[in-house]
Amino acid sequence: MRRLGVRSLRAKLVRTMVAMVVIVASGTFLVVAVMNYVTARRTLSTIESHLRDNLRRKGSELVTGQSLALRDLVADNAFGDVARLIERTVEGDEDIAYGVFLGEDGNAWGFASRLATPSGPKPKEWNELGITPTSSPSAQGHSSATVVLGEAVFEFQKPVVDDKGTALGTLRYALSHHSLQLALTGARGSSRQALITTIAVLALLGGGATMLGFAFSRRAASRITQPLGDLTTAAKALAQGRRDIRVSIESGDELQLLGTAFNDMVTEIRDYTVRLEDMNRGLESKVEERTQALGAKNRDMRLVLDNVAQGLVTLSPDGRLAQERSAIIDRWFGTYGPDTRFTDYIAAIDPVYAETFALAYQAVWEDVLPLELCLEQLPRRLRQGDSVFQFTYLPLGNGQRPEGLLLVIDDISEQLRAARQEAERTEMLALFEGCNKDRLALFGFVDETNDLLARLSSADVLVQKRLLHTIKGNAGLMGLVVVARVCHELEDLLSEGHRVLGPADLSPLVQRWAHLTGSLDSFVGGHNRDVVEVPVEELDRLDQEIRLGMDGPRLIEMVLSLKLEPAERPLRRLANHARALAGRLGKGPLEVVVDGGGVRLPPRVWAGLWSDLVHVVRNAVDHGVEPVADRHNAGKAAPATLRLATRVAEGRIVVEIEDDGAGIDWAAIKRAAFQRGFPHETQDDLVRAMFAPEVSTRSDITTLSGRGIGLAAVEAQVRSLGGTAHVRSRLGEGTCFTFTFPVPEAADGRGSENRPRASGGHSAVA
Repeated sequence: MRRLGVRSLRAKLVRTMVAMVVIVASGTFLVVAVMNYVTARRTLSTIESHLRDNLRRKGSELVTGQSLALRDLVADNAFGDVARLIERTVEGDEDIAYGVFLGEDGNAWGFASRLATPSGPKPKEWNELGITPTSSPSAQGHSSATVVLGEAVFEFQKPVVDDKGTALGTLRYALSHHSLQLALTGARGSSRQALITTIAVLALLGGGATMLGFAFSRRAASRITQPLGDLTTAAKALAQGRRDIRVSIESGDELQLLGTAFNDMVTEIRDYTVRLEDMNRGLESKVEERTQALGAKNRDMRLVLDNVAQGLVTLSPDGRLAQERSAIIDRWFGTYGPDTRFTDYIAAIDPVYAETFALAYQAVWEDVLPLELCLEQLPRRLRQGDSVFQFTYLPLGNGQRPEGLLLVIDDISEQLRAARQEAERTEMLALFEGCNKDRLALFGFVDETNDLLARLSSADVLVQKRLLHTIKGNAGLMGLVVVARVCHELEDLLSEGHRVLGPADLSPLVQRWAHLTGSLDSFVGGHNRDVVEVPVEELDRLDQEIRLGMDGPRLIEMVLSLKLEPAERPLRRLANHARALAGRLGKGPLEVVVDGGGVRLPPRVWAGLWSDLVHVVRNAVDHGVEPVADRHNAGKAAPATLRLATRVAEGRIVVEIEDDGAGIDWAAIKRAAFQRGFPHETQDDLVRAMFAPEVSTRSDITTLSGRGIGLAAVEAQVRSLGGTAHVRSRLGEGTCFTFTFPVPEAADGRGSENRPRASGGHSAVA
C-alpha cells in the first residue's frame, strides 16, 4: 500500500511537470505560428498593393503616351493608323484586356479585345463590351476598377486634344487582373510553405523539450515521494493509537522540516490526550445542564411560532422545509411531513410558482451570480383563491453564501384590496375632475374608447396590440390608472401568448370600463352630453361683430364655428401630460410652447388623432428629452423645450410636435428594422420602419414605451384622416414630427359647418 501511494504521487508530480512543459511549448508554438501568419498576411497585403500600383502606373503611362501619339493621327483622319496602333498595342501586351479610341461623334476609330463574350466569340464592336463611355473625362484622365464580360479589369481613359485644346476623342484601355492574381497566388503559396516549415521546426523542438522535461520530472519526483512515503506510514501508525512513533528524514529541505513538525505533533497529541481524559470526566454534567436550558428555549420558540401572524420557516440548501415552523403555515397551506421539498409542497397550490422558484433557487447555490441578485429572482407573490401571499427570503449565516434561507410569508390580501379600492376611487375622481375641467375632451375620450373596445374583440393580434396601446395611452392622459394598468397586463398577455385575446381575457377591462362609464352617466346624465362650450371672449367678439352690422352669411359662419373645438385646447391637454411625464421620469422641468394658430376643428372627427398623438408626446419626453445634467454636459440650455402647434398652410392643416432633445438614433432604427425584416437602406425606409408595428429601439418594456405599437397607431390614425407624416431629426439637436392633412369637404350637406376653421374672424380655412 505504501509503495502504491508513493508511485501515485510520483506519477502526479511527473504528469504535472510534463504538463507545464507541454503548455509552455504549446504556447510558444502558438505565438510563433500566429506571428508568422500575421506577418505573412501583411506581406501579402503589401505585395498586392504594389502590384495594383504597378498596374495603375502602367495603364496611366499607356493612355498618356498614346494620347499624344494619336493627336496627329486623328487630326490627319488616319483611321487605319489609329486602328493598327490599338490592335498592335493589345496584341503586344497580355495584360491589356481591350483598347478603343472613340471620336467626338461616339464612333470607334480603332478597337481590339482579348475578352470573350459568355457565348464564346470575342466581341467585334466596342459597344458589345457593355461599357458606358465617359462623356467628358478630365484632361488628366480617369481610371477605375470595373467588371467587363465577367472579368475584373482596371480601366483607363484620357481625352485626345489638339494643340488648341479642342477635344478630338477619348482613348480607353483596360488592364486585366489576371497577372495580378497569378502573382498573388504564387506569393500565397510561398507564404504557406514557409508557415508549414516553421510549424514543423517548432513541433520538433516542442517534442524534444517534452522528453527532457519528462526525464527531469521523474528524477525530481523520486526525491520528493520517498520521504512522503515514510510520513504516510508514520501517520497510519499514529491513527492506530501508537503515540511513540517517530520519523527520520534527512533531506535538508522543507520535507525535513515537515518530519520534525510531525514528531512535535505526536508529542503534543500525547499530552492533549491526557488532558482530554481529565476533562471528559466533568462533561456529562455540563451536557445535561445545557440540554435542560435548550429545552426551555425550544418551548419559548414554539409558543412564539404558534401565535405569530407571519409564516416563518427555514429552507435547507437542497430546498427542504424545516419541521419547526409557524402554526399559521399549516392553516394557510396544509401540513407536510419530514424531508418535504418546498417546491413539492407549494406545487399543489400553484405549479407555475413552484417551477419558477425551483429554477431561481438553484442559482442561489451555484455561486455564479451575486447573492442579492439571485434572491431578487425568486418569486414574491402567490395567489390562493381570493388570498394573496407575499414571500420574503432572508439568508441565514454570516458567510458569503448562506447556510439556508428564512422564508417569511405575509397575507397581503387586505392591503391589496385596500390599494385597489383607493386606486379605483382615485380613478373615479380623475374622471369627474376631467368632466369639470374639459367636458368636451372627456366625452370625446369616452366615445373613442367605446369604439376601440367594440373593435377590440373582433380584431387580430396586431390590431389588438395597437388598440390596447391607444386605450392605455389615452387612459394615462386622463388619469385612469386602473384602466391603463389592465391594458398593460393585457399587452403582456398578448406578447407572451401570441394569440387573439378572447372575451374572457378582455373581461376585466370591459367590466372596469362599464363601471366607469355607468358612474359618469349617473353623474352628468345622457342629455347633458351634447353641450357646446363657448368662452365668454368668443361671445363678446360675436356680439361686437353683430353690432357692427355683420352680413348674414358671415354671421352664420361665425355661429357655426362655435361648434368646432379650438385646436389649442387638445394641445394644452397634451402639454399638461408632457410636463407631468417629464417630472415623473426625472427629466426636470419642461417648457412646453403651445400655438394653436387659431385653428378650430370638428371635435368628433379629430378626437382620435389627439388621443393617438399622446404616443408621440410620450416618445418625445421618454426618448428625446434629456435630464438636466445631460443637457448641461451637451452644452444645451435648461429646461428642455417641447413645441406643440397647429396651423393652416397652403390650404392644408399642419400639426407639429417638436423637441430639442437627443434626436432619433437612426442607427438603432436601422438595426431594429433589419431584425424585423423591413427595408432599411434609405432614410424614407427608416421613417416607414419607425411607424411600423412592433419596431422599437428600447430593450425593456415599460408602461410608457418599448412595445413599438404607439407610432404605428398614430400612423394608422393619420392615414384614416387622409394625412401624411414626416419626421425631421438630427442626433443631439432634436426631432420634429409634422402631420399634414387635407381640408375635407362637408359630408352632411350643411355647408361649412363641419369644416375646420382658422382664426382671423373665424373664416373657413378651405
